[in-house]
Amino acid sequence: MASSQPDLTAAAPTSAGPKTENEKPWHAAFPTPSRSLDNGSLATVTAQELREWIVRRKDLAEEKEFLVVDVRRTDFEEGFIKSAINLPAHSFYPTLPSLLPILSQYRSVVFHCQSSSGRGPRCAGWYQDALERQAAEGGAAPSTSRSKAVVLTGGIKEWLKQYGDDEEVTVKL
Repeated sequence: MASSQPDLTAAAPTSAGPKTENEKPWHAAFPTPSRSLDNGSLATVTAQELREWIVRRKDLAEEKEFLVVDVRRTDFEEGFIKSAINLPAHSFYPTLPSLLPILSQYRSVVFHCQSSSGRGPRCAGWYQDALERQAAEGGAAPSTSRSKAVVLTGGIKEWLKQYGDDEEVTVKL
């Protein structure tokens, strides 16, 4: 019986240096997500809205309303959104089968990278595709998943521009 699971045997490239003319980008080893910002199929949240969620969460009994996933690698060190977890984009797709049961416990999983124009939306697309695949395999309509991928508009650049000095919601190392 053929598995409907994607082939995850391809290892993520480890080179972080500049690409040569013939070198493919790191994400070329993985499938292109069907969900993207370009086709309008991913939800977004502004920095202001996310800040409100974070501040409001302190008063909520339900802690699994949302999770912020920062998919940067070493550039994570310049500062990050308080309570965010760091899951670098380069290893996100191969580890998605293990991450899905954990991430899907949250109503919204907010992805971002430096500007939310590459890595963040790509990981959000992979996550949303995985949720829909999981729902379909379980016989449910894809829209019935409790969780959804969301992209932070403007990424950490916009966040730090607005809230970089706000210690209530930002951590600087």
